[in-house]
Amino acid sequence: MEVEYLVRVMFRFDKETVDKPITSQVILEQGVPINILSAHMNQRGGEILAEIDSRSAEKVIKAFREKGVTVDVRRLIEKDDELCVDCGGCVSICPMDALTLDEGRAVTLHEDQCNGVTCGLCVDACPQRALRLIG
Repeated sequence: MEVEYLVRVMFRFDKETVDKPITSQVILEQGVPINILSAHMNQRGGEILAEIDSRSAEKVIKAFREKGVTVDVRRLIEKDDELCVDCGGCVSICPMDALTLDEGRAVTLHEDQCNGVTCGLCVDACPQRALRLIG
């Protein structure tokens, strides 16, 4: 039996695909709910960060690609523990609560809560450059 978990996926739309109802088409065609975490669109293109059930991710990703959407599946933020001095600057600015201070006052990254590709505030806030966007 396959274990269920959520796959975080970035869908990138260009100027030719952004004005089409692709997301709703894929949801209806595949019968799979897609949890949209963030979306940024304009007439030139845009991106949607979403979560998909792991059992359905492959077919949903394929459907988006067939409709001309660029799809990225990856970790979003990486923390370098050697550079981090646990100052907490990233914790206070993170809108997703993906960075916290643990009981020992060390910064902890909760990747499952991060939407780094569309946010990245913590990267700019880190004086030690211990956080970086993964691309």
